[in-house]
Amino acid sequence: MTKERINEWSLLRGLCFLAVVMQHSIGEYIYRSDIMPADSIMLGMLYHFTRFGTLTFVFLAGAILFYQYGGGRSYRPVLWKRIGDIYVPFVVWTIIYWLTVRLSNHQPLFSKESVSSFFQQLIVPTNGYHLWFVIMIFQFYMLFPAFRWLARQFRTHVLQQHSPEEQRKRIVWMLIVIAVAYGWLMWLCYYVFPFWDAGGILQTLLNYRTSEFGFYFFYFILGAVCGSAIQTWRETILRLLPWTTLVFLGMYIWLGYDLLQHSNDAIDLNVSTYLKPTTFVLVVSQMLLMYGLAILLSRQQHAITRFLQWCGRYSFGGYLSHALLLAAVASWTRKLVLTDLHLLTTVLTFAIVAPAAIALTSLLSRLPGGQWLTGSAGKRKKSKSTQSTSPRSVLGAK
Repeated sequence: MTKERINEWSLLRGLCFLAVVMQHSIGEYIYRSDIMPADSIMLGMLYHFTRFGTLTFVFLAGAILFYQYGGGRSYRPVLWKRIGDIYVPFVVWTIIYWLTVRLSNHQPLFSKESVSSFFQQLIVPTNGYHLWFVIMIFQFYMLFPAFRWLARQFRTHVLQQHSPEEQRKRIVWMLIVIAVAYGWLMWLCYYVFPFWDAGGILQTLLNYRTSEFGFYFFYFILGAVCGSAIQTWRETILRLLPWTTLVFLGMYIWLGYDLLQHSNDAIDLNVSTYLKPTTFVLVVSQMLLMYGLAILLSRQQHAITRFLQWCGRYSFGGYLSHALLLAAVASWTRKLVLTDLHLLTTVLTFAIVAPAAIALTSLLSRLPGGQWLTGSAGKRKKSKSTQSTSPRSVLGAK
C-alpha cells in the first residue's frame, strides 16, 4: 500500500533537534558564576522559545506509528527493527559517554564499582544526560499495540455510525477531556508529588517520573490523532495558526514572568520543568504553531528547507552525539573569562554544535557498521512523494 510522504515531519524533526541543542547550550552557560544578570535573563527568555523540542518528538512518535500501523498492519517485526535502530545505538552511546566520563576523571574501567556504574547508566543515564529521552520514548514503541487497541475501541464504540462532522466533534471533546486530565496530572507532578512521601515502589516510580511514558502520554495521543487523519489535521492546524500564535505569546510572557519571579540571584530553569501545568500549555501551543510553520515551509524549496530536511534526516544520531560535541566546546570555553559574553557564546556554541552533530552522523552512517551509532539514518534511499514510503521514527531512524 502506497502512502504519501509527510514532508513536514522531516522539517519538524529538524526544528526539534535544533531546539534541543539550543536548550542544552543554554544549560551549559546560564549557571556559570561569572554570568551577568542581563545575559542570564536573556538566556532564560531564549530557553522558552525552545521548550517544544523534546516533547514534539513524543508527538511525532505517535503520529508516525499511527500513520504507518494504526490500520492494523503487523507490528511485531517493526518492533524488533526499532530495537536495532533505536535501543542498540542508545547502548553504544551509553558506553561512549560512560568511557568518556571515566577516563576524563581518571577512574578505573574494570572494577566492581565501575561495572555497577555502567549498568546503572543503562537505566538512569547521567553521563549522557540527554539519553533519558531514548529510554522514555522507547516505552511508547513497546506499548504501541495497547494504544492501538484503545484507538480501535474508541472508533468502534464512540465514532462508528456517526457523520464525519460528528466524529470530528467527538475527537475534539476526547482531546479536551484528556488534556484536562493531563493538566491535572501535571499539577500533581509540580505541586504535590515533590512533597509526597508515598514509600515503597510507588515512591520509586514518582522519583523517576521524568523518564516514564505515563507522564507524557498526551503528546503521544495528540500525535496519534495527527497520524490517523493527516489531511484533516493539516487543515485544522493552518486554520488555528493565528490562535495558537496568540496562546503561545501569552504563555511565553507568563512563563517568562514566572521564571524571573521565582529566580533569586541566578535564573533557575527548573522553574519551567516539563511536568508543570503552565509549561504544558506553552508546549502544546508552540508545538501546533511549529507544525503550521513546518507545513508552510514544506511548500517551498529553499536553503532553510533543505537545511531542516538535512537535520531531520540525521536527527537521531545528532541527538545522541551532540552532548559529546557540546562538552568538547565547553571544555575550552570554561577556561575563558566570558563576562558580558555568555549570550553570544551560547549562540556561537549552538551554531557550531548543531551542524557538527548532523555532519558527524551523516559521516558515521556511511561507514561499515555505522547503523550501530546512528540507527538507519542515511541508509534509506530518498523516495518521491508518490512512492511507497516508510516515515522515519521520532528522532530520524527509519
